[in-house]
Amino acid sequence: MKELCKLKKNELDIHFKKILKIVSKPKFICEKCARVAKDKKYLCNPLPLKK
Repeated sequence: MKELCKLKKNELDIHFKKILKIVSKPKFICEKCARVAKDKKYLCNPLPLKK
């Protein structure tokens, strides 16, 4: 699957279950669009979330 940042609206339904797994317990945030993911490979400009 491509980066969350590049998904189109109509692709959200297609990949919904996978997206839920990717965004649960996030460790990274995209500097460009503020999306979050547990692995930086799913974001275009990932930054680690500070805890």
